[in-house]
Amino acid sequence: MKYLPFVKFEAIGNNFVLVDALDMPEMDWPSLAVKMCNHHMGVGADGLLVLLPSKIADFRMRMFNPDGTEDACGNGLRSMAAYVSLA
Repeated sequence: MKYLPFVKFEAIGNNFVLVDALDMPEMDWPSLAVKMCNHHMGVGADGLLVLLPSKIADFRMRMFNPDGTEDACGNGLRSMAAYVSLA
């Protein structure tokens, strides 16, 4: 993919790259997190937040650390909530 729209959020000192993937094909999110979160070669962030479709809710969220591991994060959840409330 040559072009990937994203927004950047800050929440109490943590910053995140957020990708709205509701209408996108599945991607290798862990690898993307490693690339995008890199402060020297990428956007630079504490994590990658991905907004995805859900079969049981309006949407679902996945969060990836800069090393590509999937995790949960309260500040990431706050950022995602702010994003979907503005959309």
